[in-house]
Amino acid sequence: MRELMLILHFIGLTMGLGTSFAHAFLGIATSNMSNDESTKFQMHSLVLSRMGHIGMALLIISGLYLITPYWSILPSSPLLILKLILVLILVTLIVLISFSTKRAKKGDAETELKKMEQFGKLTLIIGLTIVALAVYIFH
Repeated sequence: MRELMLILHFIGLTMGLGTSFAHAFLGIATSNMSNDESTKFQMHSLVLSRMGHIGMALLIISGLYLITPYWSILPSSPLLILKLILVLILVTLIVLISFSTKRAKKGDAETELKKMEQFGKLTLIIGLTIVALAVYIFH
């Protein structure tokens, strides 16, 4: 069962972190577009967020299973605590991005897309930090 959960965890990681990278590169691609073209393109690319949500769900479900042997050492493992706190922050940012996505579809897309871009940069940095901590903790 552990191997299956590891596989799901890595698939979730690929999907979740891949979404952050995809949005970052798509942001670079829109830098030479007019504001209207950029907004329209970015609104169409929001469909990628669904992949990120599925990835995060796989990460959380498999992560809860995989961390069960470590609950007893949690108080003596500050890096593991930091990793878990960063996961909570990441989930919070993803929820904020989801709210901005809904608002962008209903109204001022340009303003909401700018917010999402800033949150997206944070999610990428936090996601990479979580991966680095996981490698260091569980090597």
